[in-house]
Amino acid sequence: MNRIRHIYIPAILFLIAISGTLRAQAWKVYPYTPDGSLVSFPVDEGWHPDEAIEWWYIAGHLEGTASGTLYSFMLTYFYYPGDTLGISYDGFRVLNLANDDTGEFHTETMPVRSYNDLATDHLHIDALLLNNVTEHWMHKEEPDGTLIPFEYELSATSDQGAIALSTVSQKPPLIPGDDGLFDQGADSYTYYYSLTENLVEGTLTFEGSSEEVTGSAWIDRQYGTFNPNTGEQYEWFYLQLSNGMDLNIWNLFTPENQLPDHPAYKHISVYVDSSTQYTSHDFKLERLSWAKMPVTENCYAQEWRLTSETDQLDLTFSTLHHNSEVEIPFNFFEGPTTASGTVNGTPVTGVGFAELVKSYEAPQIRITRPGKEWNRDFPIQWEVQNPDDGRPLLFDLEYSSTGEEPWSAIATEISDTLFYWNDHPFVNGDSCWFRVEGYTADKTLQGSAVSSVSARYDDQYTSIDQTDGVDMKRASPTIYPNPAGDMLWLHPSGEGYQSYSVSDLTGRLLLEGSLTGEGIHIGTLERGVYLFLLERPGLTSVQRFIKKR
Repeated sequence: MNRIRHIYIPAILFLIAISGTLRAQAWKVYPYTPDGSLVSFPVDEGWHPDEAIEWWYIAGHLEGTASGTLYSFMLTYFYYPGDTLGISYDGFRVLNLANDDTGEFHTETMPVRSYNDLATDHLHIDALLLNNVTEHWMHKEEPDGTLIPFEYELSATSDQGAIALSTVSQKPPLIPGDDGLFDQGADSYTYYYSLTENLVEGTLTFEGSSEEVTGSAWIDRQYGTFNPNTGEQYEWFYLQLSNGMDLNIWNLFTPENQLPDHPAYKHISVYVDSSTQYTSHDFKLERLSWAKMPVTENCYAQEWRLTSETDQLDLTFSTLHHNSEVEIPFNFFEGPTTASGTVNGTPVTGVGFAELVKSYEAPQIRITRPGKEWNRDFPIQWEVQNPDDGRPLLFDLEYSSTGEEPWSAIATEISDTLFYWNDHPFVNGDSCWFRVEGYTADKTLQGSAVSSVSARYDDQYTSIDQTDGVDMKRASPTIYPNPAGDMLWLHPSGEGYQSYSVSDLTGRLLLEGSLTGEGIHIGTLERGVYLFLLERPGLTSVQRFIKKR
């Protein structure tokens, strides 16, 4: 908790001291269009009737003036007309409030019965909720009605609390994608901008108690065809670092739980300073831990490591609470984060927010080999039937003479899905069962499988594997490792096979070549799931593998 306090309170005092100077800066004037941007202000702060879906988002960190209590909040208005159970609505509003000292969290989603006023030329939202409460988010104005650039006021009320806040933007807009328009997912686009640092003051009510608050917030705006409810699942973050840098991070998953290394599925937009910002797709985001929600038991990632060659980013960030799930209109996690690490080798700290639509399942494992007989020339092999790029797994392999307790360890923390057991204790005729346990590094998600039959050891065995009924002398070699890096290997050798090819799941040919007895280079493939084909006269073998980097 103290980490947020130490970062933000000095920053807020500094921002108050310079706010008058910032108002005079050149970007604080309307109309304003950043260089190269397709987004203009104030017109694109308003509603875009021709776009399929649109939303206005603000989240941030606050401190009670009197109590010193630390809070976080998130408010979003969606324009997305619909009709449910005969009730027509123009969209919906989500309000989250949290006491960050105690972890108490409250969320309320309310349909917007109508937007009584939704301006198209500047930010002016006047929302009539289903419960007949009216809320607003709008530009501040001079006495003569002139808009004050990048300054706003907003108010929202739920059963568990309320906010009435005034915000003043402290930095020029961050324009993701360099021009504010980019593809998002397989077939969607979005217009986008962020106001990354906004000075906040006003009143917050939490569980019946009200007090004056100050703090900082992030504002995001999106409009286009990407729908968070029906589009690809994603993880989104903003980070505000102690060196003044601000980061907007997106990572989307395909329906097959892959993380393509493609600009439509991953980007990071960075505000370096008032004259420098950029968007990059060359970064790595690793998930380090997960947590199940207390009510739904949905599981979301909770800790990440971000690395990028640009600016030598190496940041670890994690959620502050593990209970911040919104269940309506769809399930997602939304809550504050803290960060630490280095930028260009210099230590930094930071805070931010995470919005996590992507949830994770426990691994489902099936042992595929051996069958009724085996020896050291054949691997013990298994498959994960619900692979997920965001949930790397380790495996423990065990055996038992009865198929029940006690189980004895063979190997632990295996990263591949096969294992050659060369130092086993068996003699011909001995039998055993195998068990594989798969788990995330933090053990939050776990799954296991036991072989379907007892396997008899025979060091002369070369004929029939009773599991799949194929002749092992004629059976296709196994490709390994799986998941793979830049190389694939065959075991046993591919003798008798003349050629190989690699295709994606749609059948599109990506690689082909002749077998030489050496490893097969697959470094040019992007991360994903592929089909590996081996061919010889009269026989074609198809195996599936995962390219992990």
